[in-house]
Amino acid sequence: MKKIFSFVTSEIVLWFGCLFYLVLFNPYLSSHFTFCVINIVGITWCPGCGIGKSISYLLHGDIYKSFETHILGTPALILIIIRIVQLYNFKNKLKLTESYL
Repeated sequence: MKKIFSFVTSEIVLWFGCLFYLVLFNPYLSSHFTFCVINIVGITWCPGCGIGKSISYLLHGDIYKSFETHILGTPALILIIIRIVQLYNFKNKLKLTESYL
């Protein structure tokens, strides 16, 4: 039970850390380091590239630029927030169940 509790806590910290980084990240800089192999090879369009930048624009309040960068940035942010809420509720349910054992 403690292993599951630890995993859930780790995942919550990971998601919050990622969102915190995207809040601090300056999306208005034109060049940045990328791990995308497709982009490194030289192909300019990639279905995943720009989603982090799009979420960062959204967190900075620039909705137009967010949609311009990647159309799935808003749904991705909503899904991340839903996942954090699910994990938090599951963690509380685990804590409640553990107190009964």
